[in-house]
Amino acid sequence: MIEKTSGSLPNSVPKILKGKLIDKVWFTPKIVRLKIANHDLANFSQPGQFVNVKVTDNYMPLLRRPFSIHGVNRQEKWFEILLQVIGKGTELLSKYQIGKDLDIFGPLGNSFSLPVRSNHAILIAGGLGIAPLLFLAKELTPKNFSVTLFWGNKTKEAFCSLEDFEELGLCYFLATEDGSLGFEGKITELVELKKENFQKSNSVIYACGPNPMLQKIKEFAHQSQIPCQVSLETIMACGFGVCLGCNVTSTNISEVYKYVCKDGPVFYSSEIDLSE
Repeated sequence: MIEKTSGSLPNSVPKILKGKLIDKVWFTPKIVRLKIANHDLANFSQPGQFVNVKVTDNYMPLLRRPFSIHGVNRQEKWFEILLQVIGKGTELLSKYQIGKDLDIFGPLGNSFSLPVRSNHAILIAGGLGIAPLLFLAKELTPKNFSVTLFWGNKTKEAFCSLEDFEELGLCYFLATEDGSLGFEGKITELVELKKENFQKSNSVIYACGPNPMLQKIKEFAHQSQIPCQVSLETIMACGFGVCLGCNVTSTNISEVYKYVCKDGPVFYSSEIDLSE
């Protein structure tokens, strides 16, 4: 049995909020973690949700950029996002200085469903798909769930936030495509090799990463009869279901598409077609 977390601002209405950048940590020349102070987002965000951030005070780039909420501190009233510089918008945001005010829309989307009768959570990340899973791990570990992390990257340098997982005391397995750390190969190959970790208890899978990875995890979960939730990464414009740009094919015969911003970003893997 799985229980849905309830996350959003009062009356379930996301809001445009002001946040102040209070810290930034560079892990690589392209990956940075931003810590942003905002009372409401720290209080009401739930694992799996995201924010849409305005990246400039000018008109270009026009669109906000979506980021998974990486972690929160409800006592100190801040939250974090993990950012990879891949274009003009993320480059601009990465250059913000400490003390800068940010224009933020959120929290948006749904959240991960937490297990009620399951006692073992398997977190599977590909690259920066780790972003929403740290927040989830921090919610699960105080509730006495056994948590195992599988995380794959191209090289060892990309393992940002690994110390945060180590501090939680959970079990983890790493894979790199170049063999520089952990298993040499893709994380899906390592999951298959370590499948006894899924069968030792009543497990639930949570995964985030590129769609080809998620498709393989979906197939594995189906074959192993393990409930699986996936958090999708996609380009989006509005962030709340108006533009209809972030569609994914639905497996429900009564509808053609689901929308990542409105219906997700978290889905049960059986709900969506990831093979395209």
